[in-house]
Amino acid sequence: MAFSTKQHDTILQSTLIDVQNGVYDSAKALENAIADLVSSGLSVEMVRPQVVQTFNEYAQSIRTVAEPLTNLSADYIAQSSLGPTQADITAKNTLLTLSQDNLSSMVTGHTEDVMQTIVLGTVAGLTLASLNGQVRGRISGVLMDSSDPTIRRIQRDLRRAMREGASARQITRYRAAIRDRLPKDIATANSLAVKLSSEADNSIGSYDGAFLKARSDELGTTQWRYAGGIIETSRPFCMAHVGDVMTKEQMERIWLGESWAGKEPGDPFVVRGGYNCLHYWVPIESEEDSKG
Repeated sequence: MAFSTKQHDTILQSTLIDVQNGVYDSAKALENAIADLVSSGLSVEMVRPQVVQTFNEYAQSIRTVAEPLTNLSADYIAQSSLGPTQADITAKNTLLTLSQDNLSSMVTGHTEDVMQTIVLGTVAGLTLASLNGQVRGRISGVLMDSSDPTIRRIQRDLRRAMREGASARQITRYRAAIRDRLPKDIATANSLAVKLSSEADNSIGSYDGAFLKARSDELGTTQWRYAGGIIETSRPFCMAHVGDVMTKEQMERIWLGESWAGKEPGDPFVVRGGYNCLHYWVPIESEEDSKG
């Protein structure tokens, strides 16, 4: 039976949605927890250890967000006639731990950013309401909690658009519409939610590619087909090579000899078209696999 790219595309998309929902739910929960600490009116000296402790707790809980990544490796095994190996289990566990560590360290790494916002706002004499808003923006960005019904409606539209794979242009419009209605002293750029979302996007393609590479090495696979859908933001490399069957030597020759916008250094199996690319390599186990 030929490898079903339709099935793998579906699993990639559902995994992306599950991980992204987990990221934003975690960021929202952390946002509310830190906002409660800010609203307590405690001194900076008294609130700091509580903020640090809260960030550390959420750094541990967010590790569960990465668990749907294992659906990707499970699909490669399920669609193969060669069966699972002990090396598959090792690769799955190693890659999952790496993704969990990256998300966790991103949360703890944002602690001082938020503490700086609290310290500067306190020294500047901001009201608790203003300081609260600034802290929320540093954590959840444009998806921060708001009492403005228009903002809340646009936030719902934004989340739906993200789940449905809307174009980057449409997502940008929603984000801009929210920022235009937020108080001007609230910074939403480079928020923790944005950082976590980018890491989640990248982890999906990296996990998928790295697992396939490890499994291919174990099983002695010699050819792969480049697969995945073409969308508005697909890179020239992906549009030119999707459907192509290559050996490892051919892949490496292309990576060394071609350049395109968004290209990243690294293993072709892992980096593929570049940052956030959701194309992937199909192992050729039968003649049907090579035809797509």
